[in-house]
Amino acid sequence: MKRHILQLLLLASLSSVTAMGQINCVSGAAAQKLVCEFPFATGLFRNDSALGVGSGTSGATLNAQQLASSINIGIATQVSQLPLASASAGTVEVYKAGVPETFNNLGPILTDRAQTVGRHRLFLGFTASQFVFTDIDGTSLDTLPFSYAATALNPSTGAVLSTTYTTESTKLQFKIDQFIGVATYGVSNRIDVSVVVPTEYVSLGATTYNSQSYIVNANNVLVFGPYSNPQTYTSGTASGLGDITVNGKGELWTGEHATVSAAMNVRVPSGDDLNYLGSGAWGFNPYIIYSYLGKVSPHAKLGYQWNTSTELNNPTFTSGGNLSLPGGMQYDVGADWAVAKRLTVAADLLGNQFLNTPRLISTKTTITGLPTPLATSIAGNSTYSLNNASAGLKIAAYRDLVLSGNVLFQINDNGLRSRPTPLVGISYKF
Repeated sequence: MKRHILQLLLLASLSSVTAMGQINCVSGAAAQKLVCEFPFATGLFRNDSALGVGSGTSGATLNAQQLASSINIGIATQVSQLPLASASAGTVEVYKAGVPETFNNLGPILTDRAQTVGRHRLFLGFTASQFVFTDIDGTSLDTLPFSYAATALNPSTGAVLSTTYTTESTKLQFKIDQFIGVATYGVSNRIDVSVVVPTEYVSLGATTYNSQSYIVNANNVLVFGPYSNPQTYTSGTASGLGDITVNGKGELWTGEHATVSAAMNVRVPSGDDLNYLGSGAWGFNPYIIYSYLGKVSPHAKLGYQWNTSTELNNPTFTSGGNLSLPGGMQYDVGADWAVAKRLTVAADLLGNQFLNTPRLISTKTTITGLPTPLATSIAGNSTYSLNNASAGLKIAAYRDLVLSGNVLFQINDNGLRSRPTPLVGISYKF
């Protein structure tokens, strides 16, 4: 364990964070972005030889760049998959033997409906929601543990003179206010196209506290400490256009009450990913959706999300080291109940799978020469699913003017999670 740590510390001391590759958090435009707020707040890049301490069980260490990348990819993954209000256009009119029949069920809120809006019909919608993130991979954002090490080297020989280990807790405050405009146009009775345009306001703050350092000599003997370090705080905000999504949907089969459609979402990396306004990756999401029209209308959706590479997923922080944004299966099921002519209650279960995704793992590591183990976070990859439950209602205020309200709840602890998220919306079909 000691030999591996000293080798990696020496290697780290010969390189500088000014050569971080794709994202330069010391100088240049990226240094002013939110993506650089968290690493500096935690001390991960406070020293040229900063190094996250890894698992003592395996004898491996993981550098600060990998830890920062895990935070970045957790945020980018969540930002790319924030639930969007659907283009369900209120009441639906279908024809039986040429006779129109209107269904007053106003449809789902966060999931799509298989039926299209109708030939040459235009649907316009606007929603507002706020995501306040509370934990990542089961660890509270109020108490994220981090440890790092910095070495003092002999300038003549390069030999290690001493190593300073620092352990600290970080409180990360992260919030996204999201405002979304949706426009859907019926190309024909069986095909429609939609454009979803998000505008976002992102707020990030990081506070480090309970920071203590230990100094050991070249023989790993404690020579000073522990001593306390001052509390640090950094924050920033950003606002602007998010990642635009374009959707095309076509009905494959239509029965008396049921419809099966195929669709494709294409996400454009139009948001500033270094300010967490976007994912930095193209996304392609083909899916199949089933809907049944009635007083109680069940629906189900099954799809798969593919993504291109993004600079936010670059564990080595080197040119050409960008990896794909994680993706995987998507599954949504739910039902809408027309309680009254102008009132519909909607409930859904929404799931997203992410394959081989970087994650943060909280652990304690024993270091030779230190009296107590260091609490820290290390990076690891695994496959997991994000599951949310959604409940809300729609009110037909006037003709095709529909008001909606909804709350999204997390039902597991995987990935970056938020507290119950409110949504309000308004839509009209012309």
